[in-house]
Amino acid sequence: MTVLLVALLFLIAAGLATVLGAGWFAIVPLILAVGVGGWFAMTLASGRTPATAVRDTDHPELLGPGGPDDPDRKR
Repeated sequence: MTVLLVALLFLIAAGLATVLGAGWFAIVPLILAVGVGGWFAMTLASGRTPATAVRDTDHPELLGPGGPDDPDRKR
């Protein structure tokens, strides 16, 4: 599926590049497609999930228990 998409993007880029003056319309989407593909590959290779990223975030320092910024104040 991915190979088919890359081939389709390449054919579209080649077709647009043959039109006089449309080279930038072919090059820019191709560069963006390669960048997004690389970003996706690096994301998969890292092994991190979105849940891991959420769990690793720093928790805010509260003013004190029951203070105005305590999210657990009403529990």
